Amino acid sequence: MSHLISCVYSIDNLLHVFRLVRPNMTMKQLLQDEERLSAMKELLVQMHPSNFPGNEDAQNIYEDMQTFYERAAENISEESSKQSRRRKKNHPRTSPTTVIESVVQFNVRQKWPWLDGYLRPLSPIHLTSGKVLAPLVAYQCINLRGAIAHGKRPSLIYSWENVETCKGQSVMDILMKHGGFKTINGSKVDEIKVEIINNGPVISFSFIPTTAFAQEHSESIIKSRIKKHHYCLIIGWKLTEYGEVWLVQSYNGTEIFQVPVGRYTIEETILAPKDNYLHVTWQQGPYYDKDMMNFNGWSNYEDITLILKTHELEEFVEIFGDKPFHEVIVEKTRFVIRDKKKHAHSRSCSLTSLNWDKESKTWQAQCTFNDKGSQPMLDDDLA
Repeated sequence: MSHLISCVYSIDNLLHVFRLVRPNMTMKQLLQDEERLSAMKELLVQMHPSNFPGNEDAQNIYEDMQTFYERAAENISEESSKQSRRRKKNHPRTSPTTVIESVVQFNVRQKWPWLDGYLRPLSPIHLTSGKVLAPLVAYQCINLRGAIAHGKRPSLIYSWENVETCKGQSVMDILMKHGGFKTINGSKVDEIKVEIINNGPVISFSFIPTTAFAQEHSESIIKSRIKKHHYCLIIGWKLTEYGEVWLVQSYNGTEIFQVPVGRYTIEETILAPKDNYLHVTWQQGPYYDKDMMNFNGWSNYEDITLILKTHELEEFVEIFGDKPFHEVIVEKTRFVIRDKKKHAHSRSCSLTSLNWDKESKTWQAQCTFNDKGSQPMLDDDLA
């Protein structure tokens, strides 16, 4: 089966596909990142579903083509990696932006699916002023990145009350309170993409919608911000029949609209949190802090046994106050195990048994997790 897949997604087959739009394309050109991406864009423009009205299969074929390209490109990358290992150690490495050029579409929900439909805080009122929009978008970005660090939707977030207390403050002001920010110049589109694909949503500080654009997206654009800076969250990009567009999440969560790359000054000034928020707690306690270094992949355990020395047991007991252990076990009293070194990594659980081990002279606390865990990438990607 794997042999069949490798044949389907072979480099030779990719070349045959590209020759549909570039009959004279050579293998040498195919192996060049810029030539390959340019040919792919040309092919997708011709294959776009809008060119085939009434054809129900057009969208599926369009998406399958992108999957085919990505898989075949992976084979090219693997082959390139093999060749690079044969070169000298001081040979220049491929930059992240070169790799990102092969990604024709990306949405943060692809990599972090628990973000699907998630946007907090939301405004309980219809916004009419940018004085509230700035802190709102800033905290939305922080919460989304916190969800990425946490590995699932957090229960402890920055709320609308936080936004209201910061009314009139800038996006920079908010980000500075929470670990600082970095700025990406609009001329470096690939760097913006690298930031999004590696770390999550970014904020456009420079987006200026026109009257026509605002009319088209009336629910997402604040009227007082027409022809002024309208801060917004960029969550990805895609290639359309008209060229590349940014995917922008509306501040009220009602729409993901598209803004053409290079239009409305959207990427002129991009802000991104400098902090990865691994030190922030994103789940309600009470907490038992434990160094989880030796529990590789614990984010997906169904249960866990904590080995506690006597002084550690005393700390553990404090979580439950005056409640006896037999009641804690019978009532399945909830508490949270939190990684001592990465507070963002935490899971709700309950104690199922507590036993003394004579041989090791330690207490063994058997705990069952209350959730289904988070994505397997949590411990690897956020280490």
